[in-house]
Amino acid sequence: MSHDLHVHFSLEQPPSDDVLTPSLHGSAPFDNPPPWEPHFEDLSFQSSSPLLHRRPLDPPPHCFSTPSPLRIRSHDFPPFRIPAVSNKLTDGFRVLCPHNILEGHGITRSDWVLFLQDLGVAARLSREGLSAVGSRAPVAPLIAHCIFPSRVLGAVYDGHFARSPLEEVRALLQIWNQCAFERRKIRVSLEARPIGTNRKRSYALIVESL
Repeated sequence: MSHDLHVHFSLEQPPSDDVLTPSLHGSAPFDNPPPWEPHFEDLSFQSSSPLLHRRPLDPPPHCFSTPSPLRIRSHDFPPFRIPAVSNKLTDGFRVLCPHNILEGHGITRSDWVLFLQDLGVAARLSREGLSAVGSRAPVAPLIAHCIFPSRVLGAVYDGHFARSPLEEVRALLQIWNQCAFERRKIRVSLEARPIGTNRKRSYALIVESL
């Protein structure tokens, strides 16, 4: 039975401990980076120039509303890792496209590139006091079919509800998981690992087949 209809999302309160971020849906975090790596096409250097004026989710990505494939294999690839460009989330993630993996789940190359680019854009917007997903007030909006009213896109934060780049990336990840990935048997989680004894962290996305 198709799961394309009546997709809802809610923005949950981010966890207070951001040293190691588990999956947004409660599964255990990865203690070590997944050892397996697919064949990647690296589009990082081709994907930086058009991002200056784009806002994530405005308009919503096509894959939020297009149907999922009728048959999707479960657990058909091991988890793999997409590293961040640096230890600053505002620098974004490397735009690595796995060869012949996500297409079978109904995620196109352009969907994936947009997703990775927009995580970096969302982090940079939060630094400017803007949100890709809107203010936390009202809390937990329910939006059928993932169609977003204009008031929640690129909204200026209420000063009491400002989110950090880490929190904003988490919130955007949650929306992509709920509106596009999970119904196609994919989940993307954010991993944040401490670097030495200072407060710096390394970041990566963990992509898994459900």
